[in-house]
Amino acid sequence: WDSIIYRMLNASQIVVPPKTDKPKSAYPGGYVKEPQVGSHDWVTSFDLASLYPNIIVQYNMSPETVMDGLVPSVSVDKILDGALFHTDGYSIAPTGVRFSHGKKGVVPTIIEQYYAERRIIKNKMLEAQQEMQNNPSKELEYKITSLNNQQVSIKILMNSLYGALGNRYFRYFDQRVAESITLAGQLAIKWAERAVNNEMQKLLNTDEDYVVAIDTDSVYLRMGALVDKFAPKDPVKFLDKICSEHFEKVLATSYAEMANVTGAYSNRMEMEREVIADRGIWMAKKRYILNVHNNEGVQYKEPKLKMMGIEAIKSSTPSVVRDKFKEIFRVIVEGTEVDTQRYISEFKSHFKTLPPED
Repeated sequence: WDSIIYRMLNASQIVVPPKTDKPKSAYPGGYVKEPQVGSHDWVTSFDLASLYPNIIVQYNMSPETVMDGLVPSVSVDKILDGALFHTDGYSIAPTGVRFSHGKKGVVPTIIEQYYAERRIIKNKMLEAQQEMQNNPSKELEYKITSLNNQQVSIKILMNSLYGALGNRYFRYFDQRVAESITLAGQLAIKWAERAVNNEMQKLLNTDEDYVVAIDTDSVYLRMGALVDKFAPKDPVKFLDKICSEHFEKVLATSYAEMANVTGAYSNRMEMEREVIADRGIWMAKKRYILNVHNNEGVQYKEPKLKMMGIEAIKSSTPSVVRDKFKEIFRVIVEGTEVDTQRYISEFKSHFKTLPPED
């Protein structure tokens, strides 16, 4: 990032600032909600596109746009509760730090360029993935891998900028910027949680919490009650439609309001439906299994298991056990408790026959 910013400043004939030693203290990270542990029917997730990079652009966060002095009594909760602050000519982060609108920052300018490039590549990849479901071929497989490598590289690069800005040895380190990014991220995801939860409660006339889990930039919503209420012939198509035509619009309207409240330089919060799963099982924070039918608009012929933090994908688990874990998750998702108990019993007998090295 030092090189990337150097090249941009050099092209604009701007002198690179010297490295200086700056103090750093602990500050909050992303928000992860305590999940509703257990099994849930028809879980959909909504994901904020490139959350931290887009926050930097939204509030025009850059070392040279930080304004001196803090706005008192600003916090994530106060903004959520409807507190209003003066935001004429600057954006305000939940830290109370202000970012000038006088000129677009160097860092947001670079991110916009990378983000636009990644968007084009990712759209091509998703098109190829859908084509792969309809007409599989080796050529398409190679194309998907290549496009995925490109878009993931840009994604990792953009996300690593937040890490750099929070590193005291980085030339452009400023704790006010780093802390403002994470707290603005907390505000953004909690804002989405409230919007989708309110909408579910309105549609079902209840006061239940329908948000199963939250992980920094994603909201997982249990929509089984909606499927039960409308009893569609094809629940996946029904959820795809209601998410794209209703919930995404609710989120867009809600985020426009957040941008207005915080005096954003530009509204960059884009939240779209990611997965539709007929079953989701949560064990703890960042530990879940989803039986996915549709991912970012790509409709699977056969559902795929998406696992996070599960022993089946840990390299420390013996391979024979890893494989059986994956099989039993399928039994848990599609079968009954009796099927699950039988599978465990049979594998226990098989396990005892294996050589010690396995």
